Amino acid sequence: MTTTVKGFEHIVKLQTFGNVDKSLTEKLLAILVECYERLGPPMTFSVNLNIYETSTGQGFFASHDALEGKPTINIYLDRYSSLPSKVAEAGVRRQAAHSILHGSPEFYKIKFPSGLRQAMRSYGLTENLATEILYGAAMAAKEYAVTRFLVEGGYVEDQVAYAKYMLEPTAEELQAWEMAKQNPTAKIIYLVMTLRDVSCAVPLLKKPDIGDEIRGCLERRVGHLPEAYRSTVQKIIDEVIQKFSEDTFKNIDNLVEAIVENIIQRELEPSRYGTEALKRMENE
Repeated sequence: MTTTVKGFEHIVKLQTFGNVDKSLTEKLLAILVECYERLGPPMTFSVNLNIYETSTGQGFFASHDALEGKPTINIYLDRYSSLPSKVAEAGVRRQAAHSILHGSPEFYKIKFPSGLRQAMRSYGLTENLATEILYGAAMAAKEYAVTRFLVEGGYVEDQVAYAKYMLEPTAEELQAWEMAKQNPTAKIIYLVMTLRDVSCAVPLLKKPDIGDEIRGCLERRVGHLPEAYRSTVQKIIDEVIQKFSEDTFKNIDNLVEAIVENIIQRELEPSRYGTEALKRMENE
């Protein structure tokens, strides 16, 4: 089914796949339309919305990209329906915000920053590994920007619920660390993806009424890591992510530089720190 919904300054082109409930589709459309009316239209003044009955493989319940030249939002109803309603609705609003802030291909076809290219040469990082690192950093910068944008637009309560949900430790994350901690490159990816996952909560740290609670949730989220790695994550949050500007590409560069200096060099250049020091870090 293909439908076009017009309103004010935007057009949503809807496609559904499978047995998709009509009332739920209308609810999702209403959430997006209300966001655009309050915050402004998608970057290209139109957006593709694909709603799927079921998902395939692993992943989040919704995604956004603009690789084909215009914003595209995908929502998977089997995953959407498994989430607390406030969290799910907050996630849909986040896709709308992405289409407003990051709705052009340049936000999804980002070149390797110079520091990452140097790390590829210095440590023999494969292109696939470097791409994962850049992807994680780019997502962290964009997720931070989305939370800041939505909170400034008045969506506070639902974004707090979303952030707390993302900061809740899961058994899968604990197991993933146990598998990763024996392999330096796996640890790098794990820590980068941790920064990606917590970045949505960072703008809330500055809100006096909820900042302490969010800080506590963040500490629990990384509580399974050895102290040195917790300190590394916290340092990057405090010194880099909390100081992000309005320039997404500069933010990505700054975060990649911090990842290279604080994570990649530490894991792949043991001579700088000493192998015994690294062993202590892992066992603390």
